[in-house]
Amino acid sequence: GQSYEIRMLDNRKLGELPEINGKLVKSIFRVVFHDRRLQYTEHQQLEGWRWNRPGDRILDIDIPMSVGIIDPRANPTQLNTVEFLWDPSKRTSVFIQV
Repeated sequence: GQSYEIRMLDNRKLGELPEINGKLVKSIFRVVFHDRRLQYTEHQQLEGWRWNRPGDRILDIDIPMSVGIIDPRANPTQLNTVEFLWDPSKRTSVFIQV
């Protein structure tokens, strides 16, 4: 699928959230339906996808293209969700495939 770059930025104001200085941050990305009617049937829609496209994911991380991400994960039971760790003090770009 197509890869889209998302740049991760530390946009804290000076002195804000000092407890994360020098620590990794976990980010979770999830694709959901924009159409409100489909939001109510999301579980059934995802099950339909799983049934019709076994082994395929709705959302994935393009690891070779991504920079600065640590421990990328894609739970096999959550086809529309990915997560990873990153260091706010370093340049980080994640490429997401939809």
